[in-house]
Amino acid sequence: QMFQAKNLTKSNTRLYTMSQITTQNLNGTCIQIEILNEKLIKPSLPTPNHLNSYKLSFFDQIAPNFAVPLLYFYPPVPPENSHLQRVEEVHKQLQNSLSEVLTKFYPLAGRLSEDGTSIECHDQGVIYLEAKVNCQLNEFLDKAYKDSDLVKIFVPPIRIRLAELPNRPMMAIQATTFEHGGLALAVQIVHTSCDGFSGCAITDEWAKISRMEKGNVRNLQFRSDLGEVFPPRDNIFEMIKKGRPRGYEMKIATRIFMFDEIAISKLKENVNKFMSYSSRVEVVTALIWRSLMRVVRLRQGHNRPSMLQFAINLRGRGSPKVVGEDQNFFGNFYLDIPIKYVSSHSNQDPELHEIVTLIRNAKNKVVSEIANASSEEIFSILIESLNQIREGYNDDEIDLYPTSSLCKFPLNESDFGWAKPIWVSRVNVPFQMFFLMDSKNGIEARVCLNEDDMIKLERDVDIVEFSYAPK
Repeated sequence: QMFQAKNLTKSNTRLYTMSQITTQNLNGTCIQIEILNEKLIKPSLPTPNHLNSYKLSFFDQIAPNFAVPLLYFYPPVPPENSHLQRVEEVHKQLQNSLSEVLTKFYPLAGRLSEDGTSIECHDQGVIYLEAKVNCQLNEFLDKAYKDSDLVKIFVPPIRIRLAELPNRPMMAIQATTFEHGGLALAVQIVHTSCDGFSGCAITDEWAKISRMEKGNVRNLQFRSDLGEVFPPRDNIFEMIKKGRPRGYEMKIATRIFMFDEIAISKLKENVNKFMSYSSRVEVVTALIWRSLMRVVRLRQGHNRPSMLQFAINLRGRGSPKVVGEDQNFFGNFYLDIPIKYVSSHSNQDPELHEIVTLIRNAKNKVVSEIANASSEEIFSILIESLNQIREGYNDDEIDLYPTSSLCKFPLNESDFGWAKPIWVSRVNVPFQMFFLMDSKNGIEARVCLNEDDMIKLERDVDIVEFSYAPK
């Protein structure tokens, strides 16, 4: 029997919502998601005329061509929050506070220009969908922890890919209520407008406004002139080699591996015998990467060259003479760097501290270059890094894995006025990649890998020793 999720529209006048049917397995139960209402939420204050055109940067131009959803799962509203006992009041509070936060992050309420170099900010609005699902929160989470693909049914059923953006919103929200309480809040933002740092900050600010902590909210001010410091380039795509992540031609399986603080401390202790310091993200990234190399060796019979596509947040790392003292930019201000490992032995593992050192040295090299670079030099570093990564994609003798981390981002603190989220989830991708996020007691790693290799990864000695499956 199949689990069937339907997004049903009640009106033919909806601007963006598409009907969508997905099938999943959940105890043979048919689950139905119903879209009850679609609204355009606009900034609470009109955007001033001098801000009507938000120039994109060259970082924004080369950002991935898709929207990035994050899903926040909240428990039922407790009795002491008497003003939020009705579902209508929860939606009202979320919408009002979203309207207020859009005044600060006004480009999200705009539309991409036809030439793709700016966002026209005339307060067109973001989509907010009110929905309900006919199952209980705990019932769903019990399954979703084990089958991470289930969460995608809560993503807004709206196409907002880059080619359609001149007529599409930059941001879409879906707030879905569960039977007997609980809420799934999906926040989907087009990557062209901002990176993970900005996206998480937006949700964090939205939550603070919703729970009426306005004093804290006004402490965080974003700069909106990234496109002035790093202006868009007319011929940028002619300078970048073709190539895309591995796995589109494969059947991809996704698993979540949990690393608790005890396991992370053991890994750091082992690594720190050989270096003065290692971070949580470095040791977990290194362990997963080494396990992936080992999986390839089991398949191929020998070690192969391997590469990470490693994302670095550039805020606070640029030269003050170039970008100013305050580098808290809204938008995409990160760099993907290639980190390549070539084994000197055909059938031996590298030491974990060797992998951590490789990651650290590659990151430090780029950071030191950025620290003294002009805007033009930073552009050259960006293009060179991208082309090295694309060469890796196009080389069948190299195994390449994109990776990113949202650790230390305030995802688990996003309290809209009644509770912090029980779980924050990303959505699986159709290619090989792994993501890191903070969990309640450590780090959650979501690994997307071809099915055959995933079977081997789950049995890998390090994965078995240092991680566990979510419960």
